[in-house]
Amino acid sequence: MSNPIRYSQQPVELPLEAWLLDGTPAPGCKVCTALDFQRNQARKRNDWASACAAAREIRNHRRGHGEPS
Repeated sequence: MSNPIRYSQQPVELPLEAWLLDGTPAPGCKVCTALDFQRNQARKRNDWASACAAAREIRNHRRGHGEPS
């Protein structure tokens, strides 16, 4: 039988993979520029979920410009 831990422990913090925040906005695209702004603001407030979501949108939106993701 196992012995469960019966006291509080510090939470485990996993590292954030850098590629999740990658994404280069297409030059001159207003949508890409707005998403880049959102990503930067989210990073400043340590909102990693929003920053990753904005980066994903940038990567996906670039496909609409005929560029590789």
